[in-house]
Amino acid sequence: MYVNRYLSPQIVYFYSWRMVLFSLFTGSMAIFVYVYLDWRWVAVPWLPVSLVGTATAFFVGFKNNQSYDRSWEARKIWGSITNHSRSFGAAIRGFADINAGQPETETEVRVIIYRHIAWLYALRNAMAQRTTWEHKDRASNRQREALNMAKVICDAEIIRHLPAEELDTLKGKKNMPTQLLEHQSQHLRRLRNMGCIDAYQHVALQDLVSKLYDEQGKSERIKNTPFPRQYATTSNLFILVFMTLLPFGLLAQFVELGERYMFLLIPFNLIVSWVFMFMEYVGDISENPFEGLLNDTPLGTIVRNIEIDLKEMLGSEEVPEKLAPFKGVLF
Repeated sequence: MYVNRYLSPQIVYFYSWRMVLFSLFTGSMAIFVYVYLDWRWVAVPWLPVSLVGTATAFFVGFKNNQSYDRSWEARKIWGSITNHSRSFGAAIRGFADINAGQPETETEVRVIIYRHIAWLYALRNAMAQRTTWEHKDRASNRQREALNMAKVICDAEIIRHLPAEELDTLKGKKNMPTQLLEHQSQHLRRLRNMGCIDAYQHVALQDLVSKLYDEQGKSERIKNTPFPRQYATTSNLFILVFMTLLPFGLLAQFVELGERYMFLLIPFNLIVSWVFMFMEYVGDISENPFEGLLNDTPLGTIVRNIEIDLKEMLGSEEVPEKLAPFKGVLF
């Protein structure tokens, strides 16, 4: 997630250079065939080009709105996970306090909270898995280098927060976060049988586990369901058609100003094309909020903040530092 007030010029250039080159090419080609090849017929009327542009703007606006909804829903889901995690940590400590002072109870509470931290890292890893519809260009791969390093860190954190015998039972499981929450449920049942919590407290804690299951499912739904490809494909196609027609629609307008002003077509074509293409690109990079790009949901930061809150509840001395932005980006 980019956290500086404005995108840096470097990032704007990084997103824009391809579209700038394309618009320079189409603008120069329109002037070349009109002036040097004397193909006067390529100066098409502006009205049909403007109709294509209007339709494209509506379509791209719809796509961007839906892409933003996916991105914002992902942030709301992980905001709920943050709230439920704090509630779960506070509840298990408060409810198990009926046997305060007993080392066995304190150990059980610590194991449960550490298992919850491991669940957060496991879910973070699940969201980092690649899908066939995510970006595969060179720029996206460079941005994922930090994500791959984060996966190594997450694996180490899972090992650090779980007992060795529990890790052995999780080997070969296809969905580790689901299994960890199931282990939480079984652990709560054992606490009830031990008399550490009463029936009401058991129900309340299990309800929090169920809410965590709900949020995990919502997160998996966004991760495993692509933005409808028909919208993504047709949006790109419409933009390409409009950017190709645009300089030929502008020709007649600049011819009326005089031939010495005709070369102004190139910068004006560039500006209009850049606006449309950048709108398309904004929607495109917002489709998959767990892809690990600059503007995605900062799962690593969220998980670290929850870990800090839970360990401070325990009074642990192993409280890590908050993650700082790297070049204006929280991962």
